[in-house]
Amino acid sequence: MMQNQKPKASSAAKKSIIAGGLIGTGGFFIAKAIGLIYSIPFSTILGSSAYMGYYGSAYRIYSYLLNVFTAGAPMAIATMVAKYITRKNYKTALSVQRMSVLVMALLGALGMIVMAAFSGVLAKAMESSADGQSIMTTVLCLLSIAIFLVPILSAYRGFIQGCKEMEEYAFSQAFEQIFRVAFLLGVSCLLVYGFKLSSVWALYAAVLSTSVAAVAGIIQIYRFSRSTCQALIREGHHQQARTVPLKPLFREFILLCLPYLLFAIIGYANDIYDAILLPVGLKLSSYSAEQIETMTSAVNYVGIKLTAIPMILSPGFVAAIIPHITSALEKNDIRTVRKDILECINIVLFIALFLSFAIFMYARPLFYTLYYTADLDLSASSVRWIALEGLFGTITPVISSMMMACRMRKKLLVQMLISAVVKGVLMVPMVMWWGVAGAVLSTVISYSWIIGYSLYMMSMQYSVSFHSTLKTLIQTVICLAVMAAAAWLLTRIGLGSASHGKLICLLGMIVNGLISSVFFAVCAVYFGIPQRLFHFRFRRKRA
Repeated sequence: MMQNQKPKASSAAKKSIIAGGLIGTGGFFIAKAIGLIYSIPFSTILGSSAYMGYYGSAYRIYSYLLNVFTAGAPMAIATMVAKYITRKNYKTALSVQRMSVLVMALLGALGMIVMAAFSGVLAKAMESSADGQSIMTTVLCLLSIAIFLVPILSAYRGFIQGCKEMEEYAFSQAFEQIFRVAFLLGVSCLLVYGFKLSSVWALYAAVLSTSVAAVAGIIQIYRFSRSTCQALIREGHHQQARTVPLKPLFREFILLCLPYLLFAIIGYANDIYDAILLPVGLKLSSYSAEQIETMTSAVNYVGIKLTAIPMILSPGFVAAIIPHITSALEKNDIRTVRKDILECINIVLFIALFLSFAIFMYARPLFYTLYYTADLDLSASSVRWIALEGLFGTITPVISSMMMACRMRKKLLVQMLISAVVKGVLMVPMVMWWGVAGAVLSTVISYSWIIGYSLYMMSMQYSVSFHSTLKTLIQTVICLAVMAAAAWLLTRIGLGSASHGKLICLLGMIVNGLISSVFFAVCAVYFGIPQRLFHFRFRRKRA
């Protein structure tokens, strides 16, 4: 990309879509692993399913509004930066960076005002008691500060992503999460154990940590981006392409953002559904108030933390997809587009199936040893269903982003709108009949439509054959069956059974998981799945 900064040799492997996706996923994995680990002591500090429910539900509202008010801008920024760097128009790429930071600051300010203004209304829709409404309103108001700060951080990340600097992109994710968790646990412990305050103050500190970490993240990535900008400036001295004026550049940015904005509004509606419609459907069912509180906490707090593990594949590979497919289409290199599509889908499918199935299998011992719950059976059952939703929630964004990058935005958005309407219509009655299982099944139905339609359109538009994907799916399912058999046998002899002391159960679960994973890996290697997906061979020793 920037010859004066890095030699060309460094960069074909480093800049490949597999390497970029895995590096991006690595950063998200570290961030989410930290999030999973901190939630264990944090749930003890809170010591309440209700507070855990407030925390999880509020973050789903926050995540949705954040995606709306960033308006898909990080993807648009990455697309534009990648395009102009491919065209060797480095000065325009720099103009995109400066313009995007200002626009995202304005959008973030608007989002902060909207979330704070409607916090009371949302709290009344989500909570029935006066105390619950008051706490939820405060939590949403504190989170609104992050709505202003995080879009600015995302503008810098979009620029770095467009430059294909996936190591820094990954580091930024991990750095922000480490800073957030350090603040969250440190301040929470100080307030609850040091000053002997109510655990509700730990809840407030936790949501405030998002804003504190965003400030730290902005400072860190700004310092890194200066060196990248300097390299572009040096290249710009020799460019022959004419710099695009600000007005048409801004128009291009808006036109790119609009489809991504609609994508965010429609595609992330699942967060709103689970935060608002799930409690509504449960209240209309035959479940008791205690059971509803348990299920809401299991879904919106623990379930989200666990399924975040497979779902890290989505942002990691989406971050890599956008610049690579954009560059390939700019060069009219359809063969590379087909290759990138298949490699991404097959890798994400293989890893997501393994991780989601592991959560499904070990939901009960995980909850028993690590999290607070008043009803282990109900909580474990809820998480098992959420593991299925996590699988579809991992695959769908990756495939949808491919459709967006492949310039089929309008076709995708129409189908996503249909899918969101179907989900909204089905969710409440299905939750009334089947509880959490109904919510997940409504998601599976809506996401399956998007996946099926997108694969069909990519096969028609770019002649992509998904035979290798079907082969990977069938072989991976066989490997999972072997893994499940091994896990079941080990559980029968007491390894990982949620019936002993928590420490013994935890150690048994770890041993069970390691041995079962070895069976899965051996089976996968026998079929040649990792060799095929990651392009390596085992060397045989010469006699």
